[in-house]
Amino acid sequence: MNTFFDQKNAARMGKVALLLGLFLALFFMMKFLNETKLFNQGQEDISKASTIDVSGTGFAFAIPDIASESFTIEQKSATVREAQAIVSTKANDAVSFLKKSGIAEKDIQTTNYSANPNYSYPPNGTPTLLGYMVSETITVKIRDTSAVGKIVDGLGAQGVTGLSGPNFMVDDPDAVNAQARAKAIADAKAKAAVLARDLGVDLVRIVRFSENGGGGSPIPMYAKDMAAGSASPTSVLPAGENKYTSNVTITYEIR
Repeated sequence: MNTFFDQKNAARMGKVALLLGLFLALFFMMKFLNETKLFNQGQEDISKASTIDVSGTGFAFAIPDIASESFTIEQKSATVREAQAIVSTKANDAVSFLKKSGIAEKDIQTTNYSANPNYSYPPNGTPTLLGYMVSETITVKIRDTSAVGKIVDGLGAQGVTGLSGPNFMVDDPDAVNAQARAKAIADAKAKAAVLARDLGVDLVRIVRFSENGGGGSPIPMYAKDMAAGSASPTSVLPAGENKYTSNVTITYEIR
């Protein structure tokens, strides 16, 4: 008899638990739908509200504190091994020069290395293997911009095949970009105030904001003289000044 009642109670409790679970699921589903409706309604209210868009532009300037220079060493030889040996020797000499010039090892990086066959292609003939071309490109970060000229000249003396750069940059551009953005926002706000006054409306709140930062672009400066009277003048490579641009758009709700 007790077993019968226990089974009956267990079945009753199972039904109660099932009903409670269904109730909770329905409750949370209705809550979710209601919050979604409120969110969408808020978005619709913004889209239906009267708005104006204003744009602003800001500029900031900074003197570069680092420079990036890349150089390439190439060698054609009958075998890959021979070409690699020559490239390695020249690359080691160049890296040794850089370290002696005060460049930290972390600022010297190989950015490309290739070894490819070199063919001749006679008209209507079979391609002929002439040898192999091995190429290594190394990029160096120069933290003392006043030493760029000497380093470029020194790399040229190491027998490198090609030099690219220097690219003068600001090591931490975020602060400069923030200055440009702040000026762009101030410009947009000033324009919004004038526009609201001319339209006879009030600015209620900002409902949208977007930014398109232009980054830093160099404003080159050139030296007038090249160490007059020197047999081997040092290359003069002024760092100049970099210009950072921020373009923003602000959408205001008006009434």
